Amino acid sequence: MSTKLIERGARIRRTKWVELSCLLCGEAAATLEGSTLRPRTPTSVRVNGARVVCGRCGGSLSPADQGERVHFV
Repeated sequence: MSTKLIERGARIRRTKWVELSCLLCGEAAATLEGSTLRPRTPTSVRVNGARVVCGRCGGSLSPADQGERVHFV
């Protein structure tokens, strides 16, 4: 299907996303979409310099789930 859309001149924009969860408390803290960090709640993550940590316990965040969103424009 996408091959036919490309032949017709459709443009495809792909955005990769990764869900981040805390290693210490297991909190699902945020989603990283491309280069945009989207916290689950306003206090679920903190940024310490160049490091993003859990807002609840201060633990390190690790990738939990990942995928790719496709937009046809």
